[in-house]
Amino acid sequence: MNSNIKIYEQIPDDFAPQVEVAGIYVNVDGKVLLLQLADHKTEKGAWGVPAGKLEPHEEPLQAAKRELFEETGIHIELIDRFQILGALYIRKLELDYVYHLFGIQLDSIPALALSAEHCSHVWVSREESETLPLMGGAKEALDTYYRMIGKKKSRTGASVNVYLVLRKGNEILLSLRENTGYCDKYYGLVAGHVEDSESATAAMIREAYEEAGIRIQPSFLKVVHVMHRHTNRFNIDLFFECREWQGDIANEEPEKCAALTFFPIKQLPINTIGYIGDALRAIITQCFYSEHGWQT
Repeated sequence: MNSNIKIYEQIPDDFAPQVEVAGIYVNVDGKVLLLQLADHKTEKGAWGVPAGKLEPHEEPLQAAKRELFEETGIHIELIDRFQILGALYIRKLELDYVYHLFGIQLDSIPALALSAEHCSHVWVSREESETLPLMGGAKEALDTYYRMIGKKKSRTGASVNVYLVLRKGNEILLSLRENTGYCDKYYGLVAGHVEDSESATAAMIREAYEEAGIRIQPSFLKVVHVMHRHTNRFNIDLFFECREWQGDIANEEPEKCAALTFFPIKQLPINTIGYIGDALRAIITQCFYSEHGWQT
């Protein structure tokens, strides 16, 4: 660590912060987003996470959301998705400041729009980050981040996801993913996350309309399979069968979906996402529950 920088986990004596900073640790499949400072910045070429000063009368959590968007173009609608990981108290020669740590977990690598402050970005594991020239104090802050999320592993919330098994006779509707950063060129189902403010049924109805342009009544939906899936998080996947809908099917998200196509449920494309195929085969055999990704 730079000898001119002192980092504390508890407020040191005579600490007089002139500023507060929010740092955001964006994690996708165990890799954290780092940004490289542009040539006109003081620590040009150094790497760090999206971060910035709090504006007057701004709360740290609001600053985290704002700075993430301003520096990367990543917009997080629900502020509850940010993990509050505590604060570090940093003392430099010229000032003291509070560094608030926030984490956020994304399902796939998003497209970025970097601000003029940065010239490049990279997604790195903890080990890979140690090979880069980091900003002053960034290594210690990363160590704190990994330690804090490690403490949360024993009791972590599950992500509840809904999937539409839209049936037309013996065929089902599949969605060909594109430009998402996750399983692109593979077929999945119309699907999405259940938001904090909605039920699983409401989420399924919303996703069906947002992705396929169809309206579904709650009475049209029937849960036919539940999967407990382990990735870099815990997932509860609910598969809703639907045989009736209102409106014409249309690809409402062409930037993320190359096509919506019906296929025989017993003749899935070879490029069907693995766990989706497992769930559909379970549905054929009327197996209501399965697990995926757990070590046995």
